[in-house]
Amino acid sequence: MKTEDADECNAFIRVCDENADCKNTLGSYRCSCKTGFSGDGHTCKDIDECASGEHDCHVSASCTNTEGSFNCSCNHLYVGDGRSCIILPSECQNCQSLTGADRRINYTNQDTICDNGLRGWYRFQGAAGTRMPTSCPPKNRCNSHAPGWVNGTHPAEADGQVTRTVCFHWLSDCCYKSSSIKVINCGGYYVYYINGTPTCFLRYCSTD
Repeated sequence: MKTEDADECNAFIRVCDENADCKNTLGSYRCSCKTGFSGDGHTCKDIDECASGEHDCHVSASCTNTEGSFNCSCNHLYVGDGRSCIILPSECQNCQSLTGADRRINYTNQDTICDNGLRGWYRFQGAAGTRMPTSCPPKNRCNSHAPGWVNGTHPAEADGQVTRTVCFHWLSDCCYKSSSIKVINCGGYYVYYINGTPTCFLRYCSTD
């Protein structure tokens, strides 16, 4: 009489640890712990790759253990995916902040401010948002007559320092006046080198 082999790996009669793989064989079965766990398959414990040094995080990154794996994150002043980290350019560390809510492109004028005296590396933060807009805003916004916007795209981290054109919208021309700026992606935020404006009342605006 033929006896049918029992499938010990069936979910209803599972004999292996939940963090193990079960392989049914004729008349038996085999349990083996999944990657990131150790044990005999019937009992599997998480391997702390961070404590054991069994990880591939960069020397300038921090390792955080997770169940069955780990995460890498670059330390302060470094950017990257944690496996590869590079130090932030000095411009990212030594920039000035622009934080006024009146720089936003949805801010209607209460005054007229000109950025002709703005010179150096700047970062948008706080109530100002995080970056310059990349599409033409309406006139008379961000507390000035002619709001400025980046005519192009923001760079990736790997691009390093790039040159972009800022256009200022006035009359019926989205690029009535323009100025050249430098931009760096600092990994999560951008810094801009600004050298005044062509005339007044022009202003560098911001958005989220």
